[in-house]
Amino acid sequence: MAETGPETILLDLFRTNQVRERLIATALDDIELPAEDYPFYVLVGAEGPWTPTALAARVVMPLSTVLFRVGRLEKRGHAERIPNPDDRRSFLVQLTAEGQQLLASARPRFRSYAEAVEERLGGEQVGTLRTGLDGLREAMESELSRE
Repeated sequence: MAETGPETILLDLFRTNQVRERLIATALDDIELPAEDYPFYVLVGAEGPWTPTALAARVVMPLSTVLFRVGRLEKRGHAERIPNPDDRRSFLVQLTAEGQQLLASARPRFRSYAEAVEERLGGEQVGTLRTGLDGLREAMESELSRE
């Protein structure tokens, strides 16, 4: 087996994301909302409406991926496109009444888990982690832009 060196921070991040996904799935256990789509419900429902381009920037995902994910919400009848009053060539995405209702039942359940995690960590460590994650994202973006 080839020597690959010590584990990287990116492997730690991957493992942490796996646990985050399990936390969401546990919180939404009996709700008809796929865990992988939960962040889109929150962002579109709580911060929206969004243009797809602005949403892609917010979640740091390619526009094509965001359109695919939003399409999943639309197919379930939980999101809809509305005219963009600032740009007639564009549209906004918002949750439907049914999507808002689903979010209203799901969000408090996940939020209780998220707040419990932050309480276990304490405010100072949460701040340190946020700063560290910002630095990690910036370092990764720098590597990507190097090519």
